[in-house]
Amino acid sequence: LYSKLSTSLTISLIFSATMGLDERSSLLPINADETQVSKEKIFLPLMLSFVVALGAVQFGYSLGFTSPVNMTAGTWTSNASEPKGYVPNEIHKCKQHKNSPLAFGPSFGLDAVPSKSCYTGLTDDEDALFGSLVNVGAMIGAVLGGAILDALGRVTTITVSTIPFGASYLILYFGHYSIFGSYTATLLLVARVLSGVAVGLTSVAVPVYIAEIAPVSLRGGMGSIFQLGVVLGILYVYLIGIFITKFETLALIGLIIPAALFVISLVIPKSPRWLYAKGREAQAERVLQRLRGPQADIEREKADMMENLEQSAKMGKVSIGDLFKGSTAKAMQVAVGLMLFQQLSGINCVIFFSEEIFKSCNIKNSSVSALIVGITQVVVTGISCIIIDKTGRRSLLMTAGTGMCASLAVLGYYYFRLQHHNPPGIIAVAMVVMYIAFFSLGLGAIPWLMMGEIFPVRTRGIASSVATLLNWSLSFAVTETFPYLKEALTPAGTFWLFGACCLLGVAFVLTACPETKGKTLEEIEDFFSGRSTGGGGAGEGAMVVKVTGTFSAIVMIALILVMTYA
Repeated sequence: LYSKLSTSLTISLIFSATMGLDERSSLLPINADETQVSKEKIFLPLMLSFVVALGAVQFGYSLGFTSPVNMTAGTWTSNASEPKGYVPNEIHKCKQHKNSPLAFGPSFGLDAVPSKSCYTGLTDDEDALFGSLVNVGAMIGAVLGGAILDALGRVTTITVSTIPFGASYLILYFGHYSIFGSYTATLLLVARVLSGVAVGLTSVAVPVYIAEIAPVSLRGGMGSIFQLGVVLGILYVYLIGIFITKFETLALIGLIIPAALFVISLVIPKSPRWLYAKGREAQAERVLQRLRGPQADIEREKADMMENLEQSAKMGKVSIGDLFKGSTAKAMQVAVGLMLFQQLSGINCVIFFSEEIFKSCNIKNSSVSALIVGITQVVVTGISCIIIDKTGRRSLLMTAGTGMCASLAVLGYYYFRLQHHNPPGIIAVAMVVMYIAFFSLGLGAIPWLMMGEIFPVRTRGIASSVATLLNWSLSFAVTETFPYLKEALTPAGTFWLFGACCLLGVAFVLTACPETKGKTLEEIEDFFSGRSTGGGGAGEGAMVVKVTGTFSAIVMIALILVMTYA
């Protein structure tokens, strides 16, 4: 049933995204007559966006991999077969993996649930290290990604990312054989680092590639496909984990996606902007014409790219210092603010706590709670893909932040009341689902989308690398400090703190984040360099905050009254 539901949801989202793209589509800007986007022009970029989003799917699969398995205590083996060296659960209780799997996902809503069957082999210290290493690997991948992105190109970086992904799953598959003896745990940790490196490479390359090939009127929806791919990957491994509990089988299944992407990435077109930057103008023009359609007039877009690159060439070779100068520095301020907003919203910690919350409502089956979270993410992220080019980035970000703040306020009050009373658990469950839905609507996808939009082409590789590195570093820091915050502030105080961070994020978007909807990448660069004044939209954003804030306040007050007097 869950498999059929997931498949139908995926098909319906893709169908909605591909069939509704005519003059009346909500994906098109209001002044669609100026853009004249046809089905012929959008088919190839849309298809390529879904293809490279396989990188995001393997990203999500890798992060969600630890949900159906657990790797603590004794010898790394499976309950099902109980081979030599197996230590029964009655002696070594298999505990929930501390970081499984949300704790070190960069705010993609991975559900920390106890394993369905127990795989043993890591001590408690190694278990904690296992969770941390994916973050460390992602930081390494983010740094490497910046260098490869500019030197070898966006597509080549995506191709390279499939290699550590595949290697990690091969190690996980062969590592359980006794031939490796005492090195099994070490191999497992090495596999996790490789997986993290691949995740970091994917985080840098896929959003930038999609942003550079997408038509301006659809760049928001296509850019959000990255996040949709991640949550589909997570849901995919959850569904498989219901029926398959052997980690070696899950590892073999995990090999399918990177293998397919490796082959496909060898034949997909490179980014025309990267080709122009490398002086391969004839090839760039052919690719751009192919992307926009044989009858499309690409002269204006080509001229904008060439003018932009000429200005970049006058600035000389890119260095780290360029991140703190001119238009790149202004764009970096926006990127840093969005990454802070995303991570300090507490998404990792809320979902890490979600299993306990679901149990309070007698949902004790971890698979059910994981699927509720996963399906919520996929559905709402799909909706975000469809509406983002109509509503704009700022509106969705502020709607998300306001709704998340209201959810956290009620959730904090629930835990405050729980100290001396017994409030209805269904309210806490509803707030978790509402929080995840609002996060998926805006804050999950848009920081990654805008990272691919706002940086100048000259510094896009290194700047995207630094922004990705910051995101993973923040993810690590927030998750590691959560137990101490919970002890010092109590769960109620911790959720209220995250709620306050959401409000600060809304204020940042309202005052400092430009609207990039309907603008070419060159127009966005002109805005940050001061050559144009577009990109505001504060009035529209203020209205969104008022409407969403009023609605959230009414819901919040009503639920608090219910918990107080029920």
